[in-house]
Amino acid sequence: MESNSIFSQNFYEALAETVSKKVTKDVTKNVLEAIRTQENEPVALPLFHEYIPKTEVRGTLASSSTLWNWENSGKLKLYAIGGKRFYKRTDIEALFTEVKKKGAVNE
Repeated sequence: MESNSIFSQNFYEALAETVSKKVTKDVTKNVLEAIRTQENEPVALPLFHEYIPKTEVRGTLASSSTLWNWENSGKLKLYAIGGKRFYKRTDIEALFTEVKKKGAVNE
């Protein structure tokens, strides 16, 4: 009886190892195929990647009145689609200025 139990244990261990190797081989093949496919496809940016909603800028980077002043002075252009307001990401980035410390020595 003990011999049957050893045989069964060895059989199931061998079966598990075989199945594990097969699954690993198949998964590796599928992953490599997916990587090759992605390398040949252009990376698509989100539709509005270059635009930032006004609601994200207001209160985070500037107050409503500051944004209004920049819009009226021409520093910042406002774009709209269906009642939603957006700024171009590059226009926002252009407003950033480098802050230099007083008395700092330039190296």
